[in-house]
Amino acid sequence: MVFPTVEFFAFFTFALILNWALKPWPLIWRLFLLFISYLFYSFWDYRFLAILIWVSVLNYFIGLLIESSPKFKKLTLFFGVIANLAVLVLFKYYDFFRISAESFMAKFGLFFTFPLFEIILPLGLSFYLFRAISYIADVYSRKIAANHSFLDLSLYVAFFPQIFSGPIMRAPEFFEQIKNGGPKKIENLTENLTLIFVGLFKKLVISSYLIINLTDDVFAVPENHSALVVWLAFFAYSLVIYFDFSGYSDMANGFAGLLGFKPPLNFNFPYLASSIKEFWRRWHITLSNWMRDYVYIPLGGNRKGNLRKYVNLMIIMVLVGIWHGASNQYIIWGSMHGIALVLFNVGEDLKKRFWPGVISGANRIIASLGTFFGVVFTFLFVSFSWIFFRSENIDGARKFIAAMFDFAKPAEPFKLYIALLILFGFLFFLLEKTIIKKLSDFQDFLPWPALAVFCVILILIIFKIGPDTLPPFIYFNF
Repeated sequence: MVFPTVEFFAFFTFALILNWALKPWPLIWRLFLLFISYLFYSFWDYRFLAILIWVSVLNYFIGLLIESSPKFKKLTLFFGVIANLAVLVLFKYYDFFRISAESFMAKFGLFFTFPLFEIILPLGLSFYLFRAISYIADVYSRKIAANHSFLDLSLYVAFFPQIFSGPIMRAPEFFEQIKNGGPKKIENLTENLTLIFVGLFKKLVISSYLIINLTDDVFAVPENHSALVVWLAFFAYSLVIYFDFSGYSDMANGFAGLLGFKPPLNFNFPYLASSIKEFWRRWHITLSNWMRDYVYIPLGGNRKGNLRKYVNLMIIMVLVGIWHGASNQYIIWGSMHGIALVLFNVGEDLKKRFWPGVISGANRIIASLGTFFGVVFTFLFVSFSWIFFRSENIDGARKFIAAMFDFAKPAEPFKLYIALLILFGFLFFLLEKTIIKKLSDFQDFLPWPALAVFCVILILIIFKIGPDTLPPFIYFNF
C-alpha cells in the first residue's frame, strides 16, 4: 500500500481520526502511532518487520551504552555504525560485492564462487537506517540525551509517513514533537492538504504519464528512436525524477503535518540552482545535510586545507552514488557530481584569492547574466548526469548519449501531448510555490463542510485524470 491509492487514503483517514482522538492519553497515542506504522509497513511485507524492530532494539541499546560508558563511547559508536551498515550491505550490496569480487579474482586465475542468496531489498531500509545512525551519532556528540523510552525510539525509526523515502528527520526534532502527546491541534491545515494534492498531482499525472509514454521506452531502447525523441526523454526524465520524488516528499510532509508533526523541507526549486553546490542545497536536502553532518564534517570538512576539502567532497559524492544503488552507473553518477563540486570549489577558492572584490555597479548586469547561464549550465549538467542514474547499465547510458546526437536517423512521429506535458511540467515547476499559495488561500475561505467536499472531489479528479497503471516511486529502489 502506497500513498497515491484509494486504500491508503482510507487507511490514513482511520489513522488520522484515532491520532487526534487519543491525544489526551500520550502513552496510548504513541503506542497507536507505532502500531499503525508497523501495520503500514507490514502491508508491503510483514516478514521485514523483524528487521525494522531489530534496528530499533540495536540502536536503543547502543544509545544507552554511549551515554552510560563515556570512556568507551567512541568504540560503542563505531560498533553501532558498523552493525547498522552491515544490515544495509547484506540486503542492498551483497550481490554487487559478490559479483565484483568474483570478477576481480578471475583476472588472477582464481575462480571462486561466493554463496548466492536471493535477497529482497526491504523498502525504506536506507532511510530508516540513516535515521537510526544519526540518532546514535547525536547521542555521541551530546546533541541529544539517549532516549530511555524504547517506544519513542521505535516510533522515530518506523514513523510511517516517512519510512519508505524520507525525508530523513533528525531525532532531536522528532522527540521534541512527541513530547507530552505532541501538538494539540493541526498547524497550517490547508497548507498540509495542499501539499498532499500537489504531491499527488506531481506523481499521478506528470511523472506517471511521462514514464509510461516516453522515458521508460526511450531509455530501454534509445537506438530505436530519433534524436528529437531522445532529447525529449532527456528533458522529461529531469521532470520525472523531480516530480516523482518531490511528490512523495510533499505527500509525506502533508500527511505528517495532518498528524501534528512539522517535518523538514526536502526540496527547494533545485533546477533553479546556479551552481552544483547550490543544487545540492536544494535537492534531497535532508540527505545532503545528513552527509554533511555525519560524514563530511567528521572527515575534516574544509578545516584541513583545500586539498583535503576536495578529497572529502569527492568521497561524499561517491558515497551518495553508492547509497543510491550497488551498480557502476550510480558510482559514475556520484563521481560526476563529485568532480563538478571539486571544480566549482577550486574556482571559488581561486576567485577569493585573486579577485576578492565585491561585484557592484555595472558589473551587476554581468553578475545577473552569470547567474542565468549558471542556472542553464547546472540544469543541463544535472540532466546529463541523470542519464547514468536512469540507465540500467553503462552500456545503456552510452547508447542513450549516442542516440542524442544521431541526427542522421530519420524523424519519427511522436505524441504531441507528451511534448506539451513536458512544457507544462516546466511551467508547473516554476509556478509551484504560487500554485500552493493560491490553492491554500482558496481553501482558507471554505467552511468545514465545503472544505471536506472540496478535498474529496479534488482527490477523485486527480485519480481520474491519472493513468490506469501507476509506476512505482523511483526512490523506493533506494
